[in-house]
Amino acid sequence: MPGGPLTLSIPPYIEERIRRSAPDGCFVLPGSTPVVAFGNPHHARVATLGLNPSRVEFEVKGVELDGAARRFETLGSLGVKRLLDAPQGVIERVWLRCNDYFHGNPYSWFRRLEEPLNAVGASYFDDTACHLDLTQWATDPTWNGLGRRVQERLVAEDADFLREQLRAEPVSLLLLNGRSVLTAFERVLGGCLRVVGLPVTDGGTTTTLYQGEIEGVRVLGWSTNLQSSFGVTRVLRAKLAEQLATLVPRFERPAG
Repeated sequence: MPGGPLTLSIPPYIEERIRRSAPDGCFVLPGSTPVVAFGNPHHARVATLGLNPSRVEFEVKGVELDGAARRFETLGSLGVKRLLDAPQGVIERVWLRCNDYFHGNPYSWFRRLEEPLNAVGASYFDDTACHLDLTQWATDPTWNGLGRRVQERLVAEDADFLREQLRAEPVSLLLLNGRSVLTAFERVLGGCLRVVGLPVTDGGTTTTLYQGEIEGVRVLGWSTNLQSSFGVTRVLRAKLAEQLATLVPRFERPAG
């Protein structure tokens, strides 16, 4: 029987989100499961926020990751056709993969976010930080290949879930990575951001910092996507981390 017994107590709002079907016409990666978090938000005090999971979390060149390389469950690995009415153990397996993400085979994408996290006293790899997305579905094509209406529909459908996460979990600082996330945060979630501190520059690229609040959670963001291969240098990342370290004392520093 798919989904052996586990001894997890999954929050009802998490279970509801995992069981929810993918929206039609939004290019959700076939067979993928929703990534409700990278890491365990219940243990984290800091969260980074992105757009959506990459399809390489599930497959590379059309081949599903498996064995030690697997990052998340798929409908195939779970042995079910859908999650809506799947056994409880199946839902718990999806959730467990999310919770344990940084103790398995995390995508190298996250390494560049460790520097700003470390600057505020947190890390993905000791469970003091986690990563959340505006929508929990991986897509094919990737985000930049989707039309704006599809992007907005995906984010709008998951906005309430993200708000519930921020209310329910002990995250006290949310870090927004890049202009696209900043824009969606304001347009879809209704967050309000204002410029804070001085612009950060390495002489070639300049990034602006913003601050705000949502659901009682402090928010800091920057206008340059640190995962970009164009214009993001080690110097820029280091200077951004220094700036964040000066700003965090104005907020509640994460425990640990």
